[in-house]
Amino acid sequence: MFSVQHVIWAAICLILIVGALYLLKKYRWSLKQALTVACIVAVASEFIKIFSSIELVLSADGTKTFPYIKMQHLPLHLCSLQILFIFYARFAKEGEKKDAVLAFMYPTCLLGAFFALLLPSIFTGTVPSVPLEQAFTKPLAYQFFLFHSMLIVLAVYIPLSGEVRIKGKHYWTTLGMLGVLAVASLYINSMFAYPVYEAGKLISVEYVPNFFFTYETPIGLALTEKWQWCVYLAVLATLAMGLIALFFIPYFKKDGKAKKEEKSVENTEK
Repeated sequence: MFSVQHVIWAAICLILIVGALYLLKKYRWSLKQALTVACIVAVASEFIKIFSSIELVLSADGTKTFPYIKMQHLPLHLCSLQILFIFYARFAKEGEKKDAVLAFMYPTCLLGAFFALLLPSIFTGTVPSVPLEQAFTKPLAYQFFLFHSMLIVLAVYIPLSGEVRIKGKHYWTTLGMLGVLAVASLYINSMFAYPVYEAGKLISVEYVPNFFFTYETPIGLALTEKWQWCVYLAVLATLAMGLIALFFIPYFKKDGKAKKEEKSVENTEK
């Protein structure tokens, strides 16, 4: 974390994000155009990740080799799942469902990508995907930083475009969608873990993918008791609720002002 390579990549991402937002506003791109580019970047990103991370691994008897992608590369982290939402938002019909999805993407793309760039798992993970000395030579590093930069640009442009009818109620739909994904991650993390049994008794777990960071802290803080893990989840949930609420404050105020104006009009008519 905050190695020279990390700082350089962070500076590059900042320049790209600011430059992209400037061009989007200058040339008045529609949100649809921005989503089209996001779809292209997302597909290219996944192809780069697949062919950069896939390995040929020997079978147990050593007679065959099979292509294999390590579980941490599966597209089940929040930022990877945004690809599905990007495609939905690009091709879905206008309406409340599409607005709810875009309202969900607005804070979660920005927060998820920001923390990913702040704590790049490819460098800081238990088993780093990219050694620091290869931070500018491995395609996986470019995929990671450029993809997350794109998510931040898209997240900022969703409200900036003025085309999305974000409302205060979308705070609750956003929390609901995020909550469902987080609960699903509890099952997925266990499904993809490597349990070790002895005489039918679970004695250890060799690997857990840690999607949504619901099983392990991103800063390497050890959780040795179940109550510690429960406290960690509570802190994680509270932090998510608080940070997402900050994004919706302008819309809470806007909705409150609209209600006051409606009541004022009703009182006047009476």
